[in-house]
Amino acid sequence: MKILVADDHQLFIDGIHHILNKLDSNVVITETVCADQAILVLESGQEFDLILIDLCMPGMDGMSILQRMHERGVWLPLVVVSSVENIYTIKSSLDAGALGFIPKSHSSQQMIAALNAILEGEIYIPPEIEKQIDNLETRRPLEETINNNSLKNSGITRRQFDVLKLLAKGYSNKQIATTLFLTEHTIKSHIRALFSALDASNRTECVQNALHQEIIKN
Repeated sequence: MKILVADDHQLFIDGIHHILNKLDSNVVITETVCADQAILVLESGQEFDLILIDLCMPGMDGMSILQRMHERGVWLPLVVVSSVENIYTIKSSLDAGALGFIPKSHSSQQMIAALNAILEGEIYIPPEIEKQIDNLETRRPLEETINNNSLKNSGITRRQFDVLKLLAKGYSNKQIATTLFLTEHTIKSHIRALFSALDASNRTECVQNALHQEIIKN
């Protein structure tokens, strides 16, 4: 497994080495201490199974990496590992395509569990942070609030809901991946989860069941 770490604190990089070696004994880690370095590495053509970035770094910040990859049309398995507490900043990073947000306050066991979930195709957000993001959503129109209640009852995650809405529009996996700034592998994982949650065996049945349960609307 190849992992890129972008963080300006050497103590954290040393600690994440220890954690990642527990995750995979054959892990190969590339270190960068700023966003500029990380972008150069990513644009060099090297491939990574996972990219871990801090949002607060000198010069260009972590969001710059997300924005640059978006501009280049490159979709990468990128995760924010940061001590940032501003919920709007966290939400912005997820909206820009990050596959998760892991607080630096997490224990090594919590971090390993979070990384495993992400590698299996899930979006990882700690429950307390997800609740704060949900509270921001209460400002949405009534129709979306109704859908949101149905969504919670279904067990479908917010990112899976985003995939579901695009499935209903007839988007292909590649189109969904491009729209949501995710990899096709991640989209396939979300679609499998949707099939399971909605007791469906194909895309058409998945959308029909979601309409029947009023998770989405025509």
